[in-house]
Amino acid sequence: MRTPEFSLDVIYPEEETVEKAASLILSGGVVLYPSDTVYGMLCRADDRDSVERLAKIKGYDKPRSFILIVDGLEMAGNLISDIDQEVMEILKLRWPGKLTVVLPAGNGCPIWVRGEDNTVALRHPADPLSRQLLNRCGVPLVSTSANHAGEGAHLCISAIPESIIAGVDIVLNAGGLPQSSPSTIIKLLR
Repeated sequence: MRTPEFSLDVIYPEEETVEKAASLILSGGVVLYPSDTVYGMLCRADDRDSVERLAKIKGYDKPRSFILIVDGLEMAGNLISDIDQEVMEILKLRWPGKLTVVLPAGNGCPIWVRGEDNTVALRHPADPLSRQLLNRCGVPLVSTSANHAGEGAHLCISAIPESIIAGVDIVLNAGGLPQSSPSTIIKLLR
């Protein structure tokens, strides 16, 4: 059976489609979606089974950290140990946007999404679809490219391996995505 697929306008995502995707995510599902850079996959960061399932779809054979997308500084603050004023100013200037920050993980950050050095990678995306999904879900989401480990990312659904598509619960298809620069990643540790 083919994974359900829905066409989507990334600038004006249809409320019914966003609601369907958010409901699947909240129930532990994995969604393939057009991010602001490439096609990616999403799941709840606070659900270990969902994160492990997503890792398996990508072909990872051992635990690893992922980038979490958040809906702002408050949600980010629940995942990190402490944020100094200088870091806060950087985030206020660059978020939402294509900036991923790696910060010391706090007690509210699930162990299964932390890096080996007890850090967490966070991003506050600016695109309407990601923001609506985060708003509806109300929890941090794991976001990773829709490809197998070690392979390149994809700008159209037809280029994504069938095994990835078969592994997710729903596909949100926005057609071909424009070429885009990847997220900038900076480590802000003291």
